[in-house]
Amino acid sequence: ETAGLAASTKTRELAASDPNLFNYPIAYMHGRHKFEWTRAERERLQQYLQNGGVLFADACCSAAPFDKSFREAIAGLFPDKPLTRIPVTHELFSTKVGHALSQVRRRGADQTSGQGVINNAAIRSEPILEGIEVDGRYVVIYSKYDLSCALERQSAIACEGYVSEDATKLAVNIILYAMLQELK
Repeated sequence: ETAGLAASTKTRELAASDPNLFNYPIAYMHGRHKFEWTRAERERLQQYLQNGGVLFADACCSAAPFDKSFREAIAGLFPDKPLTRIPVTHELFSTKVGHALSQVRRRGADQTSGQGVINNAAIRSEPILEGIEVDGRYVVIYSKYDLSCALERQSAIACEGYVSEDATKLAVNIILYAMLQELK
């Protein structure tokens, strides 16, 4: 409301090959497990991204199988453009888009107690998001650190990712960034 954008909170599950994908400025995916896109999904997703869409994804609890699959899938879509870290100076992390996010808190398993106890330590750092930039805009925005569980206010000790408050701010900025792009 404060951004002056009309938005619906209704969600709809879509396959990457769904022709209705083009009706949405942002597509979100998350997961824990290995996956592969079909040829039709790859082709449709590539068209979607080239025509103004944004793919926002995160690995639930920093799940390595999903992270590996996502990186391979994106490399298949953009073989000449590797995922690279989005600089903290980018507008995505600024009040130009939403919240000022030069520093955020991330949950991390701290096993240094020496007593076999895992502590849920909050690490303060710059946000770590990676992306693929095409024609001056990010078409893929990815977090290897969990956002989705934090958005549901789940913070298991073994779930490495952003704390709920900062995950929400990051998600808001990513959604606003995507909505401010022009769909072709």
